[in-house]
Amino acid sequence: MLIDALAAECAERDQDADCVRIDAAISRSEQEIAALEDQQLDSDELRKQWSAVRDRTILAIRDVVNNVVQRAAEARATEAWMIQTLEREESDKRVMEEFSITLKEVPTRKLVDYLGYLLQIGDRARIQSVRMVFAARKDRKAYDVTFGKMLAQFVLAEHGDLGERLTRICRLAEKVDARIANLFYAYSITNRSSSLVPPQLAQVKAPTIDGFDVEIADDASKTVASAATN
Repeated sequence: MLIDALAAECAERDQDADCVRIDAAISRSEQEIAALEDQQLDSDELRKQWSAVRDRTILAIRDVVNNVVQRAAEARATEAWMIQTLEREESDKRVMEEFSITLKEVPTRKLVDYLGYLLQIGDRARIQSVRMVFAARKDRKAYDVTFGKMLAQFVLAEHGDLGERLTRICRLAEKVDARIANLFYAYSITNRSSSLVPPQLAQVKAPTIDGFDVEIADDASKTVASAATN
């Protein structure tokens, strides 16, 4: 994991440098592929030449790509550890119990709205209450992704520079993944051919989102404000 600030800074710097190397290598390959178009080769020869360029490039950057993916995995593991730490955090049990009772009749969709509001005001005890009530809901799967992203954003924001570095490490990995995917698709796109089916690439998921996936409904805010005064 990248819990140490210095380790995260070094990982971010290395991630950036490796992504520059990968981008340069793919750009050269794209130029070679574009040059093939001007040679008026038949379809079989064009495919053979394109495949050679692609395979040579992938082989050249393989180790660097593995490093990029590994750093992103470490960043995601660090994020997961941060969320687990929040979940284990001790809070005012009386407040949690009282608020949990209030939430029992609240629809699951509204729990997501509650979470958004509580994250904004930083009410950690009630955040824990919402999290526990949400975890017990049978219909939570439809909201799991949104709920998790909101918690992740909150946790990373609380860790300041460290959270920003983890975010950037994963986003750089996403960009590399997209660039490699484009390289595999280059032939079929430029030639409108369905004969080439690019292999499945490993997807790298960033641990944060740029904004909440749901807006806090006015009635949800009013309900929470009322519950907070009880």
